Amino acid sequence: MGYRKDEAGSLSMLDRLDLILDVVEDAGFLTLSGVVERTGLARSTAHRLLTHLERKRWLFRVGSNYELGPRLFDLGTKGVRNHWFYRGALPALHRLHAQTGFVVHMAYLDGPEIVYWEKIGPGRFGAAVPTRIGGRNPAHATALGKALLAAQPRGMVDSLAPFAPATERTFCTPAALHQELDEVRRRGYAMDRSESLRGVGCYATAVQAGADDSVNAYRMTAAISVCVPVGRLDVRLVAPLLSAKKQIIDAARINPMTEPVDKD
Repeated sequence: MGYRKDEAGSLSMLDRLDLILDVVEDAGFLTLSGVVERTGLARSTAHRLLTHLERKRWLFRVGSNYELGPRLFDLGTKGVRNHWFYRGALPALHRLHAQTGFVVHMAYLDGPEIVYWEKIGPGRFGAAVPTRIGGRNPAHATALGKALLAAQPRGMVDSLAPFAPATERTFCTPAALHQELDEVRRRGYAMDRSESLRGVGCYATAVQAGADDSVNAYRMTAAISVCVPVGRLDVRLVAPLLSAKKQIIDAARINPMTEPVDKD
């Protein structure tokens, strides 16, 4: 990753700051020389920006190394908890967990991976589900991911190939994955039968909410799931899952980020 020096020199200040944060995140920690090498920024520019980011607590310096700072962690946590869609979905997720007693997840799609937005549990079987909020898994290997991929155009799904196996049961060929996604669309929910974690089974469904008119409003899309021992996958768990989906859609039907339409 990085730019030639002539390219890096043409970047805006915001782009340069973003570039530094990206390379530090990717590496875990970097020295000034490491930042210069990976970004193509002039050493004096990189040093000035690193000092600024450290002062603002975007980065934290230990000796000569820089790592992501506490302000990013603080904002990330608040962003997760304060998002309008999350607040609307949370009561339904708690009800789903109370009804089933099993681990409940909510996740969103980020390229070829899902990011866990919420995990409620552990409850029964919780120790066998080593997921965490902010953690990632390959979308094609999880029920949550397949529920989200089923809502994407075929070309977008194909662009994510090749598909690496998480277990011996993971769908790894485009043909097999597309056949599975067709089944997800037909059923209205996805299944994971030890495809991500051995011994773990999940049911998941996508939830799309927001303004009815999506021309001027982003429609937040996530997926929710319930995870059980694979031998206890029972279609009767689908009813409370779909009920939670309906509750979330009802709670988040209006995106508060959009302005009301003046009908006068």
